[in-house]
This record gives sequence, C-alpha cells and structure tokens, in this order.
Amino acid sequence: MIEQDDERPARWEGHRYDAPESDETRRGKEWSYAVLGALVVLLLVLIATGKVPMFGG
Repeated sequence: MIEQDDERPARWEGHRYDAPESDETRRGKEWSYAVLGALVVLLLVLIATGKVPMFGG
C-alpha cells in the first residue's frame, strides 16, 4: 500500500511539497523581519552621522 506522503507531487529538485505555513508562523516572521530591518536602518543612521566609526582613527 502506498503511503499518503508518497502520493504528494515531488518538485524538480526532488523535495516534497511543503504545506503552507500557519498565520501565526507567518506573523512571527513578519515581526522578526521588521525588527531586523529597523536595527539595520538604525545602524546605517548611526554610521552616517559618525556616532559609530567605521575605521579607527
């Protein structure tokens, strides 16, 4: 008897189909990326204003 996983179509790279992620997981990733983006922007602003020196001297 064929298992249910074997009936899923395989993608061209050989991996099985991944089920869509839940809304809670997607929302968590969105917040994580938003926080990471804000930190990058803050660091760029600090570098541009000279508060964080890129080169010692």
